[in-house]
Amino acid sequence: MQLVSGVHKHYDWGNHHFLYEFVGAPLANTPLAEIWFGTHPDGHASITATQETLAGAAGPLPFMVKFLSASSPLSLQVHPTAEQARAGFEREEKAGIPVTSPERIYRDSSDKPELLIALTPFTALCGFHDAASSVGWFRAMQWSDLANYLEQNGLEAFAREALEGNTLRVPEQLPPWANELRVAYPNDPALLIALLMHRVELAAGECLLLEAGTLHAYLNGSAIEVMNASDNVVRGGFTHKHVDTAELLSITLWESSSTPVRRATNALTHINTYPTTGAFQVHSVAAPATVPASATPQLVACIAGSGQAFSRGQVMLLNAHEELQLDGDCVVIATSSDTQR
Repeated sequence: MQLVSGVHKHYDWGNHHFLYEFVGAPLANTPLAEIWFGTHPDGHASITATQETLAGAAGPLPFMVKFLSASSPLSLQVHPTAEQARAGFEREEKAGIPVTSPERIYRDSSDKPELLIALTPFTALCGFHDAASSVGWFRAMQWSDLANYLEQNGLEAFAREALEGNTLRVPEQLPPWANELRVAYPNDPALLIALLMHRVELAAGECLLLEAGTLHAYLNGSAIEVMNASDNVVRGGFTHKHVDTAELLSITLWESSSTPVRRATNALTHINTYPTTGAFQVHSVAAPATVPASATPQLVACIAGSGQAFSRGQVMLLNAHEELQLDGDCVVIATSSDTQR
């Protein structure tokens, strides 16, 4: 077992304090938005003691673990299926768009299902209300034009008109959370789509399972994310980065869903299992307990407390068939690609 050093990502939506304090790093003038632990080429983590790359020590990992902290909204975005990712990657390769170009969407050929586990209260937009429910709410808010268009045309046509047409207008009177988005991104038509979506507030330990095609936007809070080792993001608004509304409209699943907030299930004493659809399994383990060995390497992130092995904010690489005895009061998130575990 070896401690792993992650790659710091400084984006303008990041928090100026949380992650610095979480991992025990000195405060800096730039916000720290994410810390990547994985073998993705855009963020090679390393072994702390030797500076060897994580890929050199463990081989390429099919998953990535991130610490994330947002003080302002991230983009309205969606991730592709494996088939869509392969097709998009080949299309952009043939078009000669450099992988490093800001215009590039498909930077690799992998899908990117995500699991987000809240470390603090966490607010997000995720998935759609039933269209009839949204029509009723729009009418209650006296947004008659929006209600009529949605009732007559449905979710997908409403979103297409919002992003590509000119007949729908953002209402003057908005709920506070939506008005905050308008202040941050004036004249962004993506706000009309946000009004169709579930706005959720996760408590620490609750999660969102973001499968391919699930439209979402993180608004505020800190979390740990686990995902396939991909950086394929299709954006449609609330960002200064490249937006491709046509691709977003094409790959989003325009289906209503119940509340997207999920919870871990208890598998064994001191061990909870989180829902996933990616190339990984995720467990929460609380001391005193043992992180079970896996047939493949796993990353174990301490999210609370401390013990003899490591403390909050640290990440440990366990080799295949290696277990970790937890003591003290530490709580960890253990991720492996052993989907049969």
